[in-house]
Amino acid sequence: MRIIDSFIRKQKGLSPDSKSVLTLVGGTTIAQVLNFLFAPVTTRLFTPEVFGDLSVFTSITGIVGIIVCLRYELAIILPQDDDEGFSLLKLSFIFAAIVSIATGFIFLFWGKAIYTAFGAKNLTIYWYYVPIILFLIGVIQASNYWLTRTRQFIILSWNKVIPVLVINTVSLGLGFAGYRDVGARIFAILISNIANIVVIAKAIIPNFKYNNHSTKYPRKELIKSYKNFLVYDIWGALLNNLSWMIIPILMNTYYGRNAAGQYSISLRIIQIPASIIGVSISQVFLKTANEEKYNKKLYFYCIKMSKKLCIYTAPIAIILLILSKPLFLFLFGENWGVAGRYTQILVPWSLLWFIASPLSSVYTICQKQNLFLFISILNLLTRLLSLYVGKMLGNDILGIILFSASGFIVYGISLLIIFNIAKRNDNT
Repeated sequence: MRIIDSFIRKQKGLSPDSKSVLTLVGGTTIAQVLNFLFAPVTTRLFTPEVFGDLSVFTSITGIVGIIVCLRYELAIILPQDDDEGFSLLKLSFIFAAIVSIATGFIFLFWGKAIYTAFGAKNLTIYWYYVPIILFLIGVIQASNYWLTRTRQFIILSWNKVIPVLVINTVSLGLGFAGYRDVGARIFAILISNIANIVVIAKAIIPNFKYNNHSTKYPRKELIKSYKNFLVYDIWGALLNNLSWMIIPILMNTYYGRNAAGQYSISLRIIQIPASIIGVSISQVFLKTANEEKYNKKLYFYCIKMSKKLCIYTAPIAIILLILSKPLFLFLFGENWGVAGRYTQILVPWSLLWFIASPLSSVYTICQKQNLFLFISILNLLTRLLSLYVGKMLGNDILGIILFSASGFIVYGISLLIIFNIAKRNDNT
């Protein structure tokens, strides 16, 4: 990581924005390369059914995890005063603890019924992992926004590499030792999140230890000042995330554990360009776009970024469209041909999603969470309908085709709305 940062700092012609993106891209690229190198082994150690059960678990923690801080972590980056931003960080930690404990009680008493309804009975004995991992997710999410605010992108890069290395090495170690059930994979997720916290702690703890920031912002005032995140954004984010995380659950319920596992691997491959480039750009975009909003140059910045994203992802999309199925069979084994077929179908949707996703922070920056809520509802409903039609006709391929087509339309609409919001901001 020092090599990457040293290289970036030597490029005097690069803007701070470009250096930040490249720093994050460096860390994310290493993380994704590691994931890719480990994948052919993990897909042979663990069956599609195990991946199917795991996708249900990660979907549940993902659905709740997106609101575990009640979305106040997004506000950390917005104030001009760092003291106010740090107060929002501490508030986010408190909300993460409350939501995690509440979720723990739900799964203690009703976890068996929930997992049975989702066709994943094997997860029942692992209910206690849910609140623990949720709290860690909340701390990580809030801390990452603080690191983004303070432009500590080198630490964010480490924060991408270490957890990936840990989760894969732990999974392989347990797999070769004979522990090849879903419990081994969940334990690996727990350890990777702990490793994530350790990386963050070096940058975050000194702020608490030495009282670097004033506490002049009472929690009640903060909650009131940023209530839009609780009133609007939390529901939009929940529905948006639900539209993602509900898919493995529905695949498992409608088409079986094997189909859910195939979809999970397909989505992992599709998300590689988004993870390497999109997430890194998204973190920098959030900070820079917030500045461009005040400079009345937000629309130009959005157009510029969308063009870059299209150029970055188009070649990858073409390769996946043509070669997905043979690549999956070669890399992951003969059990994963269906995942290759799923990937080919999802490529058009993923291309537009890749462009729209980083730019969606414009909804937050311009306080237009109500429009984000509308897009999230539309996205969720079209996905539910698509997979339900596939189930009624007994055809998972048809369900995936409808899923891809409807997603392409919804993200196209979202992009048009984002550009319109940015243009209105610049003209006022």
